Amino acid sequence: MNEKLKEELLHLIREDEATREVLASTGELFHGYHPAMEKVHLRNADKLKKLIEDNKGFPTIDQVGEDACVAALRIVLHAISLPDFMRAQEQVLVDLAKQNKVPKSYVAILVDRIRFYEGRKQVYATNADWDENGILRITEVEDPEQLNQRRHQMGLTHLESLVVTPQDGEYHPPDPAKRHQEFLEWTRKTGWRSLT
Repeated sequence: MNEKLKEELLHLIREDEATREVLASTGELFHGYHPAMEKVHLRNADKLKKLIEDNKGFPTIDQVGEDACVAALRIVLHAISLPDFMRAQEQVLVDLAKQNKVPKSYVAILVDRIRFYEGRKQVYATNADWDENGILRITEVEDPEQLNQRRHQMGLTHLESLVVTPQDGEYHPPDPAKRHQEFLEWTRKTGWRSLT
């Protein structure tokens, strides 16, 4: 067990959680991607990149324990301004999940999150978004007939048992169309989608 690496990862995610908590308490967290939150996410992703290089690979459960491995996965999931970083980790983490070296459910979320930001259908139905009527729904999924089988393989519950609810403090967008347009602009600006 690499105790030093474990502590570094846990420290990074605690910083993330503390910033999130402050912004959620003031209501700022859910009004677009807050610059203070993005700053923490970018800094943590940069530190994780260096830790991965030093460790010669992604920190796995056997190296740092499950909590710290999950912390590293959450740092990847939160690096939404860095599409290339998230995409680079995807195949590595899919392979590690097959070997049970990282929690599969977090890898399923990563696969879906990348597809969601790219404007593609999800594989595991782990992402929800406000639709044009301002209703929070799971976004489109490919091959829905096999969805629960895929979810089961990744340690996720059947979709029918999933309740889609806003996070504490998250609000129904007053103008869903405007919010969607701002989201599309953000995906192009950050490189998730092409400018055309």
